[in-house]
Amino acid sequence: MPVIAGRSYSNGDTAIGIGLIVALIAVFLPWYSASVNCSGVTGIACGSFSTSVGALGDWPGWLFLLGVLAGLALFIIRTFASSVNVPPLPQTDAMLYAGVGVFTAVMALLWLLLHSSGVSGPGYSVGPSFGLFIGLIAGIVVAVGGFLKRSDPQPATHAYTTPSAGSTFGGGAPPPPPA
Repeated sequence: MPVIAGRSYSNGDTAIGIGLIVALIAVFLPWYSASVNCSGVTGIACGSFSTSVGALGDWPGWLFLLGVLAGLALFIIRTFASSVNVPPLPQTDAMLYAGVGVFTAVMALLWLLLHSSGVSGPGYSVGPSFGLFIGLIAGIVVAVGGFLKRSDPQPATHAYTTPSAGSTFGGGAPPPPPA
């Protein structure tokens, strides 16, 4: 078990944490780029030009970001804010992390499919860039971390209770009768 800042974490926790942080960074890296360098082409004097688009340039990238943020919120609450009472969730944390990882990987693949028209020729190239592939790999790492975490004990959750007929929310005296 890796020890980080004096606390020991399971391999699943480590993979999930690193994968989510890398995925968040990947959102702001170039996911699609184009470059033109026509200074070497005879008869044309235009210099060079390059541009890129990040994940937020299309809707699968936005969904990728939302998935990463949801995974980070759950990870931070479960790992660093253990005193926060979280209601029982519909699945175990391992399944939720695996779902987040699969979702982000699918969104990265969908982004790739929507923008897969990569072409290149003498002096130009257009196509998917490294940030997209880093995001895809990070999503897979989160899914694998969720799979590894399935043998870890599930954190205790406290069910929310509704007040009974004679109790009050503030713990004091009941409200006065209507006038």
